[in-house]
Amino acid sequence: MKKNNRLLPDWKDSGGLQQVSRMMKCVLFFMLTLVCGVEGKVYSQQYTLDLHLKQTSLEEVFNRIEAQTGLKFLYNTLLIDSKGKVDVEARQEDIRKVLAELLNPLGLTYILNSNHIVVKQADAAAPQEKTVIKGKVTDSKGSPLPGVTVRIKGTNIGVVSDNDGHYELTLPAGTDPTLIFSFVGMLSQEAKYTGQRELNITLHENISEMEEVVVTGIFTKAKESYTGAVTTITSKDLQRVGNRNILSSIRNIDPSFNIIEDINIGSDPNRMPNITVRGNSSLNVNVRDLQSDSRSQSTANLPLFIMDGFEISLERMNDLDENQVENITLLKDASATAMYGTRGANGVVVITTKKPEAGKLQITYKGSLNIEAPDLTSYDLMDAREKLAYEKAAGLYEYVRADNEQDLIELYNARLKEVERGVNTYWLKYPVRTGVGHRHSLRLEGGREEFRYAAGLSYNNVAGAMKGSERNTFNGNMFLSYKLNNITFQNDLQVSFNKSKNSPYGTFSDFAKVNAYWKPYDDEGNLLKKLEDDVTYMGLYGNVSAGRHINNVYNPLYNALLPSLDESKYTQIQNNFAIEWYILPELFVRGRVGITSQTNREDKYISSKHTMFDEYTGDDIGRKGKYTYGSGEKFSYEAEFALNYSKVFAEKHQLYTGLSYNFAEDKNEFYEITAEGISNANMDFLGLATLYEQNGRPYGTEGISRRIGGILNANYTYDRRYFIDLSGKLDGASKFGSENRFAPFWSVGAGWNIHNEAFMGNNKVLNTARLRVSYGTSGSQAFDAYQAMTTFKAYGNNVYNHWYGVYLMALGNDELGWQTTRQLNVGMELELFQGRVRLNADVYNKVTDDLLSDITLPSSAGFDTYKANVGQLVNRGIELNLNAYLIRNTERELFWSIGGTLARNKNEIKKISNSLQFLNETLLDEDSSNPSFLYEEGQSINTIFVVPSLGIDPSNGKEIFLKRDGTHTYVWDAKDKIPFGVEEPKIWGNLNTMLRWKGLSFNAIFSYRYGGQMYNYTLVDKVENIIPYENADSRAYYNRWKTPGEHALYKSVRDFSETKASSRFVMDENTLECRSLSLGYEWQAEWLKRNLNISYLSLTGFMEDVFRISTIKQERGLSYPFARKFSLSLLVRF
Repeated sequence: MKKNNRLLPDWKDSGGLQQVSRMMKCVLFFMLTLVCGVEGKVYSQQYTLDLHLKQTSLEEVFNRIEAQTGLKFLYNTLLIDSKGKVDVEARQEDIRKVLAELLNPLGLTYILNSNHIVVKQADAAAPQEKTVIKGKVTDSKGSPLPGVTVRIKGTNIGVVSDNDGHYELTLPAGTDPTLIFSFVGMLSQEAKYTGQRELNITLHENISEMEEVVVTGIFTKAKESYTGAVTTITSKDLQRVGNRNILSSIRNIDPSFNIIEDINIGSDPNRMPNITVRGNSSLNVNVRDLQSDSRSQSTANLPLFIMDGFEISLERMNDLDENQVENITLLKDASATAMYGTRGANGVVVITTKKPEAGKLQITYKGSLNIEAPDLTSYDLMDAREKLAYEKAAGLYEYVRADNEQDLIELYNARLKEVERGVNTYWLKYPVRTGVGHRHSLRLEGGREEFRYAAGLSYNNVAGAMKGSERNTFNGNMFLSYKLNNITFQNDLQVSFNKSKNSPYGTFSDFAKVNAYWKPYDDEGNLLKKLEDDVTYMGLYGNVSAGRHINNVYNPLYNALLPSLDESKYTQIQNNFAIEWYILPELFVRGRVGITSQTNREDKYISSKHTMFDEYTGDDIGRKGKYTYGSGEKFSYEAEFALNYSKVFAEKHQLYTGLSYNFAEDKNEFYEITAEGISNANMDFLGLATLYEQNGRPYGTEGISRRIGGILNANYTYDRRYFIDLSGKLDGASKFGSENRFAPFWSVGAGWNIHNEAFMGNNKVLNTARLRVSYGTSGSQAFDAYQAMTTFKAYGNNVYNHWYGVYLMALGNDELGWQTTRQLNVGMELELFQGRVRLNADVYNKVTDDLLSDITLPSSAGFDTYKANVGQLVNRGIELNLNAYLIRNTERELFWSIGGTLARNKNEIKKISNSLQFLNETLLDEDSSNPSFLYEEGQSINTIFVVPSLGIDPSNGKEIFLKRDGTHTYVWDAKDKIPFGVEEPKIWGNLNTMLRWKGLSFNAIFSYRYGGQMYNYTLVDKVENIIPYENADSRAYYNRWKTPGEHALYKSVRDFSETKASSRFVMDENTLECRSLSLGYEWQAEWLKRNLNISYLSLTGFMEDVFRISTIKQERGLSYPFARKFSLSLLVRF
């Protein structure tokens, strides 16, 4: 800086000394004036403030001012805390102006002394100089809204409502201002002050703002500038759509989260479902023996589950306490999942748990009574009279030799006598029950701004539809958060204990096979062990070559009522610790680490009186009674460090960048032993066994895997109109070959907020119009730890010279690389008529390269396969979501909305390896009643391959097949198999409606499937491929061919040859299901608060899986029946 010599005295002459003396006197006088109380005005002019704070305590505001100015605040803590939270907006403004606008409305004032600012209660002003208005802010249900910003329009003067929704605002003298009430997720409301002393306001939900933020589990991004395809589900959404578990609730909201129905496991509470997102991305080719872990709940197409930044298992997700969840984000395209690299190809489900709010202690309890009623409507078994008539029509009581036939006729007459006596046992009623379970959840939260806490306990008892089956889960968690200046420490401890019991009644189909003319008890009421004892059947319908068959039928109730044990349990402890440091308002660093430890145990005891031991004789009698014990442990840790920067430049340029580095390790081991020789039927204890299993040995599996990765993410938005999103991740995993353990994954996306364009400024119809496109890659490592390694297996008990022998089990592959999925997604989001109508649409193309599969080797190699990257799979689809408010009357508090979702996915195999071609040839030669699902280029992975059928020949009841050369034949040939439909619907989705009037609400959710095909397995097995002396579907009697000239759907009733895979059983599937109905009421909070100190109370009734209408009639729930669910839920908050 250039010096001004005229202002510099000449120290060499006496005049200069006199000038200095005069200057020092002036400075001394000026300082004395400040000390004497000239309000610090001149001093304060040195300071300007730049503050942008929302719902912040006064203490935090003072801390920010101290950081910017170096001044120190002195105040009474109790006085400051009583003023609640405030908003402060200041851009390079003088400190005096900021303090005045901040403190005056709160009845506070300040004194600036030297480098201190003293804040105190303002002196009482004359009544005409101030006006105070009070009131309460509630939501549409009458519940108080804490944290609502109440601001004078056109100024920065405002306050925040307290925990009970009350506010108190001092208005400037001589004004009649307009007040603005605003709250996140609510429609802002303006109210004119007209002299009233009390002003109560009701705010209503703003549906368009409920999804303002997208939580990806690594970074949190603004919805309006996010290019990925996501679905955000709030805790209110979960409460609305069902009361069973979180997995079914997600499916009821977004059909792209597809829970594949399994007609075998039905509603078994202890079996985990198979889930896909946007179709299958992997081939389900299993690895053998040591290279596979059959106990893993994950499959090749299962999505990744992330809770608060850390991976959890499907079982943990299923057992999660719904009351603990704040929101769920379903990430579907590459832009959303690329940051998860190797784990994101199948989609990602991100769960965010509730964090405590500052304020007084708040207690929330949710309890429900749950009923599971077995649904047996799909079963149409023959009754006693029908079954006996079927057996006679099938020729069961006929034979070429008269003496043998006479015995069969006497057997028939004896059974007919029982039928005439009225014996008609409905065996399906014995293993089922109406299960009554209950669920309880208790949550406590509170604390100050700098220290917050939450604790939760939950217990869930699921009583299954089969007797004795249940699932009991206990969850507990403790969350602590401490804030020191700009650093926040968080610790979340979660403990989960689960105990599952399987039904002692075994497989449900065992009861479906029992004939209705048998009784479980004799005439004296004693339980029968055998229903049919050494009954001899001759060749069916005179077929001597069939030979004699001695039939023994055990009473399934006998084994079910014996002492038994079939249960599993796990205990999981997870602790997540995080530190967040806001270095600057726009820059923060986060570090977090999660540690999870889990122990598992399985016990299965079979009594010595079980019928499976009836064949034991001689020395084997001592082996009766069996106990299988399994024990396992899992341990994992994961750490992440992230740096986030977000800044707005020149009010138009918004930049967000994020860096993240993470590493993790997973270990697991499982051991199992089986012991025998437990003579006493009630000794369900392993230590009482006398022998190890004959020819058996201990079994065990173990695995360890590690992964590491770095992420770079950047987002730029211009003027809230145009935005671009970039992500890149370098991932490494030990599961792959040593030459290919690291791979890059990336995504790029762009979007356009059309509604923010100038030409859309006056548009009253279209409120939001957003166009986005993304493209990127993600990978998959949903397989076992040692697939790239050469593995060996012991010969067993064979020992040579004290050495154990081993043989080569699987050949390693150092070049085994990543299975990579590339995905293009184009989406549009529209909102019309002030949020009355919302439409989201996404179109995607998903290509998976380097599919992991088994390569076939010559038999001379000593083993069959090794793991390699082969093949290419493509999924193309569309997703639509439409919701509309038909009625939205806020004054009458009446709302009615309808909505629907539609999903379509087409799956196609583009390339296959030589090994898969060999597998196809093997499957084509299979002589089976089930169809083949071949991996053939140009076909879907779900294509059904069967032999085409022309139906049943009316002249003889035989099936006519169409050969590849166009000729007709009665002989089924596997080489004639052709593609005959795809076992996947062309479209599927949900339909929903919501009606709410004041506190009363009604919700209904339906699902539909249209245009696909299904191979009716149960129809084959229950109508044609049946054993005539077992019970079956009534169509086996009524709809099978009996006489020449009859047009029948099924072959001759006397034809007991096996029915092979035939197009007769490929059927078009169109299905409509009522997934959930709910009716609830929420009581107004004012009366409850005043009389019972209850701030919120609701009571809701649910019906789930209410009905199912399908074009396909088949038995559903073969091993375990399906069930309808009824529940009554109570939610109360103190």
